[in-house]
Amino acid sequence: MTWRLSALIEEGIANLGASAFRSALLLFVSAAAFGSLAYLELRQGMELTEFTRDFREGGAYVAIASVPGGGISGTRCESLNGRPGVVAAGAWRSTGQATFPTAPGVLFQAASVTPGILRVWDPGQLLGTGPGLVVGPAMAGELGLRAGLIAAFEGDEPVSVSGVGDFSKRNPQAARWALSPVSPAGEFDECWVEFEPGAYEAGRETLAARFAESSADPAVRPYRRSDEFTRDPAGEWSSRPQKLGWIAVPVGLFGFGLVAAWFRRAEAGLYLAMGTRRAQLALMGASESWPLVAAAWGLGFSYAVAAQFLRSADPTVEVLRHAAVTSGSAALLALAMLPWAGALVARGSIASLLKDR
Repeated sequence: MTWRLSALIEEGIANLGASAFRSALLLFVSAAAFGSLAYLELRQGMELTEFTRDFREGGAYVAIASVPGGGISGTRCESLNGRPGVVAAGAWRSTGQATFPTAPGVLFQAASVTPGILRVWDPGQLLGTGPGLVVGPAMAGELGLRAGLIAAFEGDEPVSVSGVGDFSKRNPQAARWALSPVSPAGEFDECWVEFEPGAYEAGRETLAARFAESSADPAVRPYRRSDEFTRDPAGEWSSRPQKLGWIAVPVGLFGFGLVAAWFRRAEAGLYLAMGTRRAQLALMGASESWPLVAAAWGLGFSYAVAAQFLRSADPTVEVLRHAAVTSGSAALLALAMLPWAGALVARGSIASLLKDR
């Protein structure tokens, strides 16, 4: 018997509808497999993404340059802004302690800062762009200060509060500081520099040489010591257990397909008795399994994404792409393997296959 391609496709679709339970079971198993693989990729990807973000926001790529006894050039520090690999740079110097008339006897730290250091300490806000004090959150809470109000040190002229900084991640000790933005001219206690991740190590090495003057011996230290963070996000991602899931999942589904085909070996015997070749059985199996696999991947991936949103973890585009590629590769491999399950089971004599009816 000679089969037309359209007839093989119609026969496979007819088999799909005639075996509703088997088709539904394969759909469910495939969707669960693809969805689980995508979910694992999304969950670990977002966990590592959030850790990396917190790692960076916590000052992982911030270096601090200082000279014993003070004397860092504010001009040289601020001039680092705009250089390749530098996110922000600025300097500060202590101006002692002060009190406010509204809180007599309570001491607050006062400091002069260049605008760049406020971008290092609180990268989420534009602070120090106008005249007036920038105060820490604890100080603002104690004195009831907010942007636009007037404040004054004891014995000084009143000034406006230009902003309230959130320094909890980069410099929590500044929570009770009153910061006065000043010109970078002169000398300061420290220069803080935030680098891009790829420029951090090289930037730290050249930072001391930039401030070396005559007998001065600048010291450069990281804001966060490397031993404070023991995780290696890149290493964890490259060695993730589901990395080869795009191979393991279709192999498992193929095993399920072999079991299902074994129970249908009598049908395969009938097709062979009618003159159907095994390659044609594979084409018939493709038209039967491909719609199920495609629908299963769509359902599984949608479930995985929805589960992440329910966990209040909005996946980034990059993490979504990784999950789609990994689970999609598993689906493509399953598309290539599953049609051959019936052809492999249809081995031996036609008579022995037909005995199983």
